[in-house]
Amino acid sequence: MQVALLAQILALTALGPQVSAISADSNAPPSEPIGTRQTLFAIPFSVDSPEQTSQEPIEVQLLVSADRGKSWQLYSRVEPTRRQFLFRAGADGEYWFRVCTVDRNGRLHTQPPGSPELHVVVDTTPPKLDLSAQQGSAGQIIASWQIDEAHLKPDSLTLQYRNGEAGSWQPVAIGQENQHSSGSMHRGQVTWWPQAGSGDVQIRADVSDSADNQAVSHAQVRVQRVAGSASQNLTPAHGSEQSPDAWRASSERPRMPWPVKDGREAGSDPPFSAVPGNVNPPIANRYVNTQKPVAAKEAGMPLGERPRMVNSRLFELDYDVDAVGPSGISRVELWGTQDSGQTWRSFALDDDNRSPLLVSVDEEGIYGFRVAITTGAGLGGQPPRPGALPEIFVGVDLTKPSARITAAEQGVGAEAGKLVISWTADDQRLDEQPISLAFSESPGGPWTTVASGLENTGRYVWPLDNRVPGQIYLRLEVRDEAGNIAGYETHQSVSLDRMRPAVHIRDVRPLNHTGAKPGPKRYHFR
Repeated sequence: MQVALLAQILALTALGPQVSAISADSNAPPSEPIGTRQTLFAIPFSVDSPEQTSQEPIEVQLLVSADRGKSWQLYSRVEPTRRQFLFRAGADGEYWFRVCTVDRNGRLHTQPPGSPELHVVVDTTPPKLDLSAQQGSAGQIIASWQIDEAHLKPDSLTLQYRNGEAGSWQPVAIGQENQHSSGSMHRGQVTWWPQAGSGDVQIRADVSDSADNQAVSHAQVRVQRVAGSASQNLTPAHGSEQSPDAWRASSERPRMPWPVKDGREAGSDPPFSAVPGNVNPPIANRYVNTQKPVAAKEAGMPLGERPRMVNSRLFELDYDVDAVGPSGISRVELWGTQDSGQTWRSFALDDDNRSPLLVSVDEEGIYGFRVAITTGAGLGGQPPRPGALPEIFVGVDLTKPSARITAAEQGVGAEAGKLVISWTADDQRLDEQPISLAFSESPGGPWTTVASGLENTGRYVWPLDNRVPGQIYLRLEVRDEAGNIAGYETHQSVSLDRMRPAVHIRDVRPLNHTGAKPGPKRYHFR
């Protein structure tokens, strides 16, 4: 008798469409995992007819492993007529599935242990995409990107640019030679020459993971005509000096580098210990932005109003047109204010008169916006009057929070057997639960999550178990409302001493009144 999981996942109708499948049979696992962003889905199965009636199954069991087959747990039991299991993932991660049956005699029938019959990756988090661009000294545009995603969809990265807000988007070719990957990190750079002239060049990158989560990032370059600049047929210049405003033009401010070793010789720092009662010295960092956030320009928002925060000077606004007459729409214009509607100025025109509307601002701050629409008959389209309140407030925040781990000590008393991690994090607009902690056996990762979505209390008590190595490195991530993330990693390792001293009484020896040890015993016989 054979029972097999069908090599597909059916997302529940209320939660989304069907997820594409990879063919497999009951004796071999799928060659690639199935990616899905659904946390609740159905897993169909089929049961072959048995040779003997006594082997007819009365129950089908679903086994699941969240540690790549090291351990298996019974997740669900259903009757064979159900033909599918419902599975709810408690968190993002890899899930392996196997099935077995129970016949009328109570005997368990299962496949040989080993690889899964179905391999599913649940991923609800979009990739982290960071795009920056600048103008080279020869007039070319240099765009660089960094993607943090463990399950990146191959060849899903696209890059486009256009001249100004009214230009059409043009694709930028990306070859294998322009990018490289290491683990979950994917970096690349490409160079091209835009059309002749000066002005703003807008650049857009988007990428997807295996679960079809999409990430989009924008950059903008203020292109200045360079005398004798290279044409599109020339080879890009190497080692050329960047213009003084290159960083400002391309990515608003310098980006912090991804964690790399700081070049110190091994043993140059004293060992970082974590023993009971020890006050640890400040931890050396390798990836941190301790600059205080730039004070944002407040727009006099009404009491209780909160802005929608973004971390780019270039962003999109969605809008809906409630009613359109027979003449249609001839013009969609965005008006903005930075003083709560006392003064307004035109920010953008929608080139296709359809949502979304691309917006570009000059600096950090709080902006209020209203949309004015003109019909084909010339009706509407009036700018907001002074004193009119914005429909939406948008906060542009390009500054990462400050982040620092200040201590890591093994707990005492009620906190014995736990690691007490202390930190400082600061920003004008931190996220509601902005703190994430992780550890690694090696500096620079790979990192294993300790806890995420923590409030900024400055202290976390981590219960330790035997799976945590004796020497670890710690990483702190702090996120603000705009999505800026600051990271801090310990350069010195934390030593976890789990040996508890034990003592027992071995003997007892009496002393005489003088305090001297008694002499040898004397025995008298009569």
